[in-house]
Amino acid sequence: MTTVSVITPTYNRAETLPRAIESVLGQRHEEFEHVIVDDGSTDDTPSVVEGYDDDRIEYVRLEGNNGANVARNEGIRTSSGEYVAFLDSDDEYYPGKLEACVDALESLPERYGGVFHGYDIYRGETYLGPEATDDGRVTLSDLGEANVPGSFITTAFRREVFEDVGLLDEAMASSQDYEFYLRVAREYDLYGLGTVLAKHYRQDDSISLDLDARRTGKAQLVERHGDVLTARRHAHHHYLLGLTHAKRDELGPARRELARAIRLDPTNPFPYVHLATCVTPTTFALGMSAKRRVKRLLGQ
Repeated sequence: MTTVSVITPTYNRAETLPRAIESVLGQRHEEFEHVIVDDGSTDDTPSVVEGYDDDRIEYVRLEGNNGANVARNEGIRTSSGEYVAFLDSDDEYYPGKLEACVDALESLPERYGGVFHGYDIYRGETYLGPEATDDGRVTLSDLGEANVPGSFITTAFRREVFEDVGLLDEAMASSQDYEFYLRVAREYDLYGLGTVLAKHYRQDDSISLDLDARRTGKAQLVERHGDVLTARRHAHHHYLLGLTHAKRDELGPARRELARAIRLDPTNPFPYVHLATCVTPTTFALGMSAKRRVKRLLGQ
């Protein structure tokens, strides 16, 4: 059996897909398969994949555009690896990603269903800073406070996890990764590797700017996992809504959401920063820049 399966859902990312593929082919751990699931692309994605002569790459094409979790689930069903990792088609792994994840999963007790790590954030060629993680155990209680692993690109899971808790929820409008982590944590612990092993590129068409998707996803999370979500987590939802409104130059609604975040969790300093700078689009941008500088200095 292949040691690890890397699942990449893609839709009209012919320009960035080579970066993702080459980052997998460049892994120090070479016992992998890379399952690329094309979710109905209308660009040159098929020819991009055909340009790689490596039998570890498997290309699956779906009819229509069905959503990232549908594509991920098809990749999981198609794959055969003992471990399963995810990589979006506009992101990339650092060379030691698979090696570190496989080594950790092979050394950890089976009660740990998956591992995760930090990642660097870019917008184009501009480095925005790291999203760091601590080293050690993460439980359901921890996840009720925050989406500790973050993006799917940080993770690798034992295959039996999907057999025990099910595949990814295709109905989720947003927070697709977080909903799955909560489900996993009801049966297993997770383990943070405390190191940065991937690059995440923020895109202008990201679901993070879709207010309706954010609100619907929050309602779905409450329906499925409301018993473990804490005030801090609810505060983070309003904080993100505030940032989304502000990025759309909707400063009044942004201030209201940031104020709600502060009422629910007065210990987080960042909503205060954004509320104070949410006067004009220019001052808000300055506040965002200041936050990024602080996070870079703190290494988180």
